[in-house]
Amino acid sequence: MKREKLKLSTILSYALATGSGYQIMGSLVGAYLMIFLTDTFGVPAGAVGVITVVASVWDAINDPMMGTIADRTKSRWGKYRPYFLFIPAILTVVVVLLFASPNIGTHGKIIWTAVFYILYGMLRTAIEIPSGALINAVTDEPSERSKMINAYTMVMGICTTIATSFGLSLVSLFGGDNTAKGYMIVVGLAGVIMTITCWMCFSTTKETCVQHNEQKPLLEEIKSLFHVKGLLSVIAVWLAAYTAYNIMMSSSVYYIMYCLCRPDLISMYMLDVSLVGLLGIVIIVPLFMRLFHKTQKAFAISQVAVIICDILIVIFHGNMAVLFICSGVASMFATASMPFSAMMMTEMTDLVLIDSGRVVNGTMAALKGFSNKAGIAISSAVVSFTLAATGYIANAIGQEPQAVITGITVARFVVPVICGIVIILALVKYPITDEIRQKVRAVYEKQHTENK
Repeated sequence: MKREKLKLSTILSYALATGSGYQIMGSLVGAYLMIFLTDTFGVPAGAVGVITVVASVWDAINDPMMGTIADRTKSRWGKYRPYFLFIPAILTVVVVLLFASPNIGTHGKIIWTAVFYILYGMLRTAIEIPSGALINAVTDEPSERSKMINAYTMVMGICTTIATSFGLSLVSLFGGDNTAKGYMIVVGLAGVIMTITCWMCFSTTKETCVQHNEQKPLLEEIKSLFHVKGLLSVIAVWLAAYTAYNIMMSSSVYYIMYCLCRPDLISMYMLDVSLVGLLGIVIIVPLFMRLFHKTQKAFAISQVAVIICDILIVIFHGNMAVLFICSGVASMFATASMPFSAMMMTEMTDLVLIDSGRVVNGTMAALKGFSNKAGIAISSAVVSFTLAATGYIANAIGQEPQAVITGITVARFVVPVICGIVIILALVKYPITDEIRQKVRAVYEKQHTENK
């Protein structure tokens, strides 16, 4: 029987589930949680850094395990869809409590933050890994996978723009003078949207391309992946890309507020970074793929643009025109790294399939998911430890020591340059060649012929 073409409703529901409320929530946490913890809740910057490092260590264990668990899940709803049904509502409750501000003393606040931040990461894993794996389970057609990736990255870009550009305004609207209340309402609304759209995705998707492996022991399954040619280089690319992107988002508020002493420009700057960044998804990804044909080449050239822009901002420090123009352009190419990373994930999954015949959708998505959260942890640690080491004073606009201003500037612009260099060097070892792409195409064509 011939496989049906992927329905538009499936593409749209997947895009909304993974890119709307889920992304608004993640963007709010990524852009504003740190400054909420240090300036509103009163958690010391050094403690915030320690919490993020501990969370990343746990994620190092949790993400690959979740991927393998998802690949082994057996239910009447499939391997990956069940996680869309049960997890979103629980995650909503946890992220609301993460932004609560109970008056429980410094030690109590540190424990509160640690518990709910780690729970937040675990529950995001339980959605993120199955959602990444679902692409290969829904369709084996590369063009249809690209449509799913492009659709969710488009929605993701729009929702990231909304969250980062208007997040503080929404917090002020709903919370007034009570900042914590505002954050709780905004992330709660994002959670409601996430829950509804995940249920829509659950009801409109079908796992039609799932194959069942002979099960190996859990640790053996994870270890076997590290024998795949080029996988460590791909993980290095993902880790550097997510670190650069997240440090751009998490340090920007500090840079505008304390280095430029212009808190009035925060919303405008975040709008510039997010809105122009959206063009990376709409324009740069399809244009570069058409021009350069290969994911790794398009990805590498986009990073050259990021490096040049960030260097120009440092050279012309304080020049507002250079800051806004170059930040927007850098964000455009940095945001393009998100769909490029997703394309690499599907290609690496196909590589394992043709090399060993094993389906590792969930485990490969877990490695990408781990890189994402490790990048978040690294970026948070860089910013928080920099603040702690340089003598940062919360809410002291115009009174910060020069060491703080220098440290924030380095974190915001120099670290992404280093990450861009790492990406370019790691992409040299990317294992997907034209020959491998042809083999993958032949495998899928054979499957389609057999199914007729």
